[in-house]
Amino acid sequence: MTENLNNEGRVLWITGLSGSGKSTIAAAAAEQLRARGERPVVLDGDAVRAAIADSKTGHDLTSRLANAYRISRLAQLLAEQGQTVIVPTMSLFREIHEWNRAHLPNYFETWVDVDWAELCERDACGLYSRAARGEVKNVAGFDLEYDRPANPDLVLNNNPPLRPATELANELLQSALGLHPLSQRPHVVFYNLPNAGASALVPILEELFETQAYAKLSSPAETHRFSALLQSGDPVFHWTHHPLETFAAELEREDVRFICLTRDPRDVLVSYIKDIIEAGSHEGKPEQQLYQEAIRSGFNQWFEQAHTWRALKQPNVFQLDFEVMKTDVPATVRQILEFTGIPASPAMVNALCQKYSFEQITGRARGDNGHTLRGKFLYRKGITGDWANHFDGQTARLFQRRFGRYLRAWGHEPTDQWAAAHVQRCRDERPSTPFDGTLFASMLQLEQMTSRIHGLTGPSRFNADQQIKSLFQSKPRIDLN
Repeated sequence: MTENLNNEGRVLWITGLSGSGKSTIAAAAAEQLRARGERPVVLDGDAVRAAIADSKTGHDLTSRLANAYRISRLAQLLAEQGQTVIVPTMSLFREIHEWNRAHLPNYFETWVDVDWAELCERDACGLYSRAARGEVKNVAGFDLEYDRPANPDLVLNNNPPLRPATELANELLQSALGLHPLSQRPHVVFYNLPNAGASALVPILEELFETQAYAKLSSPAETHRFSALLQSGDPVFHWTHHPLETFAAELEREDVRFICLTRDPRDVLVSYIKDIIEAGSHEGKPEQQLYQEAIRSGFNQWFEQAHTWRALKQPNVFQLDFEVMKTDVPATVRQILEFTGIPASPAMVNALCQKYSFEQITGRARGDNGHTLRGKFLYRKGITGDWANHFDGQTARLFQRRFGRYLRAWGHEPTDQWAAAHVQRCRDERPSTPFDGTLFASMLQLEQMTSRIHGLTGPSRFNADQQIKSLFQSKPRIDLN
């Protein structure tokens, strides 16, 4: 199949002898594409001949060849304007097949194969019986030779036992476009740690899956409706922050795919605190105090949930690092589409990645300071490693003590020495401000006492469902990029 690199349309050329079923298959394929939101154009060979009504065009070889070129050029005209064109026609000339491959964008050639005896038995419109009696001439297979396609992209066997036209159309669309039948498309769950940068991917995926007639829930706060929505029969795309146990049953299903996005936990914390400060919810507290209070609070529960998701190794789970994703968003989207079996042209992927890029949404370059843009998604800075611009030495050491195991396990730091190195950088950048080791020791002692008290008084008051609900009560979706 010719690759579509310029957002052109495509031509599905369905050829076969009279009575092979090509027009019926084309109609079924067109109906399935319409169900997906497309508007294909069907150029049936007989219908085109009747519409043009050229009295000089008969059914002899010369006229048939001229009409075949006419159909091919019309298909080219439409496809180059972005249309999907389905062409059920005989046009059994080698030069037509060669011209098509050279000139038609996204050309896919299908030969509908039916034994000659079966065609005569079906005797579409009585053509073959009349030809046998000598009542009509210029019938391909009787008195006209024809060229079977030398290298068709697909051969559809339409001999008995006959298959429904919808099944043959499914095979055609899956081979030509990678489209699964509507009933076979997988459900897709996109998990990410809050503030892990899903705004760089989720809007793109939502629009792509919407073109495939996917149902979706409006936000992670609606995860409680997911299981019920699966029973509707439509494929579902859902973005969630919920813990893995919420989807225990779905993990065992072959028709569900999971995408797990995680990010350097230090950048997650920075995005979280920056959002609080900009929203005016920080009660005038200094930034470092906010970081350290968050480190001692329920963030451990969020990171532990993400760690459980990251540990999944089964084939229906796609693990994704924010840091890797940001280096090439279009490539990441293409990998996800291949993983889920959802088709999209490279031009469509590139266009959506541009439409939802940080630069396009915010009007500034990634890394530039500016107000967080709030809407369906939040956009702050769009970079990785921003924690180093905001942590002081004390915050770095405290973070390492509480969450260093995640940094190592997720591949962000090979050892625990990053915190000491950051402390040194802070000293080098601010030599006039001595590091208060006594205060830091006191803070660590207080943290140890707090941990022991929590151990004596029972489990943490952290509740995932309640946290997610509270996140989305004041702001419909919170996920900073």
